[in-house]
Amino acid sequence: MTYATARIAVGAAATIALGAGTLLGSATAGAAPSTITWDDGTSHYTRTVSNTTPAVGETITVSTKFEQKGSTDETIDYVADYRPSCLTYVAKSAKMTDNSGDHAVENNLMVDDEVISADFTATSFKMVVKHGGAQSPTFSAQYKVGADCSKQTGALETGFNYLSSLGYHTFDTKGPSITISKTPGTGNTGSADGVLAGLSSLLGGFGSSK
Repeated sequence: MTYATARIAVGAAATIALGAGTLLGSATAGAAPSTITWDDGTSHYTRTVSNTTPAVGETITVSTKFEQKGSTDETIDYVADYRPSCLTYVAKSAKMTDNSGDHAVENNLMVDDEVISADFTATSFKMVVKHGGAQSPTFSAQYKVGADCSKQTGALETGFNYLSSLGYHTFDTKGPSITISKTPGTGNTGSADGVLAGLSSLLGGFGSSK
């Protein structure tokens, strides 16, 4: 390999490496989780969306934690979780988590276009929010971003409502809101892998050139 050829090859390798870094940066760009907290009477809530800027094809997790600051326990009868209709519920992903672990609620779940409703009166376990923080259960579910979401502009609202021994509580549009990303999701990593393969091949060729 001549000196001039070597300089061209090294320059090409540097360009490929830079491109690989850029593509990998795009492919592994971090999600944008969001958490909000608020009080309503003696109840305290923490609601989290694992990624508020998802792209079509990606799956997000929405969770709501219940805490009771009053002097009595709160027993929850049902929870209804609201989301945009272009988000599809992921089957068997809904669960309630308390001090004893995760509890599936699929057998007592109603799934509609914009809401899933879990009936805890029909389960073998009870969703109990113990006062003073002794037990603070969390209800969560996963949703996949559908193609129709790409047509949406601006923020898409999420929220929930529930019925408990302390009454009916509604936060249907409380949030966090979701804005659909127009860039490909993190699952599209093939192009970066291809660049890395090309870089490896090129650099490997330096050793065999004469």
